[in-house]
Amino acid sequence: MSPVEPDVNPSVSDTPPPSEAATKPAKPSLMARFKNLMLEYGPLALVVNYAIFGLVIVGFYAAIEFGFQPSSTGEKAGSWAAAYAASQVVKPLRLAAVFVLTPLIARIPPVARFIERNKHKWSF
Repeated sequence: MSPVEPDVNPSVSDTPPPSEAATKPAKPSLMARFKNLMLEYGPLALVVNYAIFGLVIVGFYAAIEFGFQPSSTGEKAGSWAAAYAASQVVKPLRLAAVFVLTPLIARIPPVARFIERNKHKWSF
């Protein structure tokens, strides 16, 4: 008769939980990503941010003036206040557009030359 081997089960403390085994590096916060964008592209990131903000707020103002009726507290505050409130609602989309468009605009040759010439001025 062959010898019987005992069941070998590892103890619970010997194996790490699955979450510890495959940890990903933490995704940087939105402000940290914007700061990195500012360090890389400087004033171009601000210009793109404010240009998109201006287009969005003017677009919402025009929509309100041409007949869109907001049904929140913004309707009592005036068209510009309602447009500002609506632009704050779409802020994540605006910032996503800034993160996508800034590197694309930076590839335009005159803009790229400006960034390379002045990069030392805004590096912190």
